[in-house]
Amino acid sequence: MREDITKGILAFVEARRKETGGYAAIPSLPATAEDTYNALRIIETLGDTPGHFYRQDTALKEYLSRMAETDWITARTTFHVLYPSRLAGVRVDESRTMTLVERRVRVPFNLSERYYCARIMKEVLGAADNAVMKITGDYAPVRWRTAAELWMILYLTNAKRTDRPAQRNDLIAWLQACRNGDGGFGFLPGTTSFIENCHTCLRALALLGAKPLDIDGARAFILACRTGTGGFARIQGATAFLDATWHAVASLSLLTL
Repeated sequence: MREDITKGILAFVEARRKETGGYAAIPSLPATAEDTYNALRIIETLGDTPGHFYRQDTALKEYLSRMAETDWITARTTFHVLYPSRLAGVRVDESRTMTLVERRVRVPFNLSERYYCARIMKEVLGAADNAVMKITGDYAPVRWRTAAELWMILYLTNAKRTDRPAQRNDLIAWLQACRNGDGGFGFLPGTTSFIENCHTCLRALALLGAKPLDIDGARAFILACRTGTGGFARIQGATAFLDATWHAVASLSLLTL
């Protein structure tokens, strides 16, 4: 990524950092767990830059510690608190976390909840794939409707159910069909391109060992979403936010693999 783009992104992120800890959607709002997650993922993905201030950010650590002590409602929110906690060096209560995961997987099937439970186990607690599958189950039969649902199923199964070439090729072809003439991706074939859909399709393709048919076009779509603030919007001409900027940074990183 060009140095000027990286500097602009870091400035965009820093402007949303709160002195009381955490990051906000816009400078005038209070911090949220999701915005803090997006901000730290951006900095983490950009690599070894001066932006790695979060490891020395006492206010951030205090904010994450407070968030981790609250009653977690969903696995998604839990992941958005615990992943940045791990990055910032905040202690994660592994026993309490596993208790929450085990409780969440006992509720009626919810693909998003199972997906985030798996991410907590793998990316926060460092569990092996077989341990994750034992807790979250095998969901190969689950049908999917959107690229996001397909990505979650691929993550849950570690793409193990796509070892047959014909099935793998069908999935790759479907994801490629989500690509539009503007270089971006929709959430299913024939739908509008948005930056979060680009990230979803690109990481699903990567997990299947494939790349987009038009790498330059995908990169051009993403860069066209960059705004004068240094951040990225969901689509060209819209307002930049931390979540869209995280999707842009992650997508550009995938396009370099």
